[in-house]
Amino acid sequence: MEAGIPAAHNTAMAINRIVTSVFFAVGFTLALMEIGCSFQSVPDDRRRQKQAALEEYERQQRADSEAADRQRAEEFKRMIADPGSLSIQESDAEIEGLRSTSSLQRIRAAEKLGDAKGRRAVDALVADLRTETDPAAFTAVAQALTRIGDFRATDALVDAMSAPNMPDNAREQAFNAIVEFRSDWRYVPQIQRFYDSLKDESVRARVRPVVERFSKK
Repeated sequence: MEAGIPAAHNTAMAINRIVTSVFFAVGFTLALMEIGCSFQSVPDDRRRQKQAALEEYERQQRADSEAADRQRAEEFKRMIADPGSLSIQESDAEIEGLRSTSSLQRIRAAEKLGDAKGRRAVDALVADLRTETDPAAFTAVAQALTRIGDFRATDALVDAMSAPNMPDNAREQAFNAIVEFRSDWRYVPQIQRFYDSLKDESVRARVRPVVERFSKK
């Protein structure tokens, strides 16, 4: 019996050591897992922070772009509503004069609007230029658009170089406006056709230097 006691005692101690080792191993493993999770959470947090910062930057960029677009639109509205040296009421009265059946009234209205240099009148002047049948009024409108210097008139002036039933010297005013706008390099074919259509030698002589300038390039 006494010999069996030490053996049982040794067995119990061995079991305790094994259990202790197992608990230590489990605890150590859990600790490592917790540390690993902690390390993994750091990159995840950083990714979330970067994504949030990127989304905020994109929102700010969109907001800035929209604000800039609104500002440009407002500035454009103010620009095209400018009556120049006339009051709005005076400018609108002259614009109405462009619709008169009297060519003399249309000429006077175009001259006053051109002198005022108000961009408020550009659309009305362009509309008149496209439909004008009187050479003197046609010339006055083209000269008014030249003085105002608004590029919205360019397409109408290009078309006016080939306006039917208009004399060469009237169509020359549209050509002069395009040169004044420094847009002639964009419309070389149209200018060449205009030049080829001219019958008035004095007009051809005035237009020729521009045509030759581009033909040498």
